Amino acid sequence: MSQISELTRPVSAQGPQSDDLRYLDPQIETLPRAELDKLQEFRLLSMLQYVYDGNGLIREVWDAAGVKPSDIKSLADYRAKAPFIDKDMIRDYRDRNDDPCGGLRIADYRDIPHVGFTSGTTGDPTPVPNGKGSATEPEILREFWQIGARGGDYVTYMMFTFRGGINRTSFLNEAGFTPILSPHDPAMLPQMIEAIETYRPTILYMLSTPMMIGLEKFFETSDKDPREVFKSVKGGVFGGEPMSPRFQKLAKDWGIEIFDYTSLGDVTGAMECRAHNGFHAWEDLALVENLDPDGNPVPDGEMGELVVTALSDPWAPLVRFRTADLVKFDRSPCSCGRTHLRFWTLGRAGDQTFINGTAVLPRDIQAIVEQFPETKAALFQIIRPQARMDLLRLRVGYEGLTDSQEALAARIASKVAQVLGVPSDIELVPAEELLKLGPPQKIPRVTKS
Repeated sequence: MSQISELTRPVSAQGPQSDDLRYLDPQIETLPRAELDKLQEFRLLSMLQYVYDGNGLIREVWDAAGVKPSDIKSLADYRAKAPFIDKDMIRDYRDRNDDPCGGLRIADYRDIPHVGFTSGTTGDPTPVPNGKGSATEPEILREFWQIGARGGDYVTYMMFTFRGGINRTSFLNEAGFTPILSPHDPAMLPQMIEAIETYRPTILYMLSTPMMIGLEKFFETSDKDPREVFKSVKGGVFGGEPMSPRFQKLAKDWGIEIFDYTSLGDVTGAMECRAHNGFHAWEDLALVENLDPDGNPVPDGEMGELVVTALSDPWAPLVRFRTADLVKFDRSPCSCGRTHLRFWTLGRAGDQTFINGTAVLPRDIQAIVEQFPETKAALFQIIRPQARMDLLRLRVGYEGLTDSQEALAARIASKVAQVLGVPSDIELVPAEELLKLGPPQKIPRVTKS
């Protein structure tokens, strides 16, 4: 394990290693592309034998493909020869071998500081062993710094339970931040707001659709001024799914600059910088590819599938993991000065629904249902027994009906036809019923029934 652990070094929020205060780790964050490629190649080649020896799934898949770590002598070799894995392969290995980690775990459980889980939104949750020095720690510290947090600041830490909840925060303390801990639960917002008014944090981490719904309801029924409550906040981090336009406007009205956050294929996270022009993928922590269905590279600016390899995970590294996330890349330097590539999420490959040949994604529906006062929270599901259908079936959560359910359903269906040009059948259910269906930060947007 030490071979891999030494590939990452801790960073401190007390200050960067140069006079450029825009970056926590300027040397890494602004590394020229050629040097970044060399660093990735070094880390990749350093870890492959270790992973092959200890990771049952990778060894099984590589053996079946007739590939050994010794066959990989460069990034080009890796891209040409390394086989892929995906969630179904992980689940299959898990079921065949009675292994909760699906063959990914290398370290002994006694040596693993912490086990989180994937959200399970698209299937069964998968255990994610991790601990001190994981890729998530430098990623979060870099992002907090660029938002404006500095050593000595308070930050809220309302993390999703399945990702580890409020148990893994020692790295924040070591970096000079004091976390204000809370479960990711809208019911805890009154206590969190009291803590915000007392300690004046600079970061709100982590917001989500349910938390925004809870905040909106809180301010509608209290005499508190949200701008006064959040006056110390330099940025709010929103994750779980894309933030709806209505919630973006609401956050702006409250005086919060929102930084969208997403998963980088369960290897680490990725967030917008102050340019708000795509998610930065930290390429010293993960090797990322954008590929077509046949595994060929997709040019920058075009849609493909995100494929990720962990470069700093000694516990259960994902290697050439096909995420099923549809993305587009831009490898040109960002206006913020960072050189690590930016990407945009366009949906999930399995979420595309074709209605009479017209492709529909959840984000298309979100923009429609939030226009109606009764469904402004944009709680909905696409009911899709198969990918191609003649009728778009939607389950939509509502609150505070102004007329009958039938009339509201007809208005939504009319708007769907107007905007998307497809027929629809609208099933209305109370909003609180939909909130019960998923992990705490979102609901499954596509379901079979």
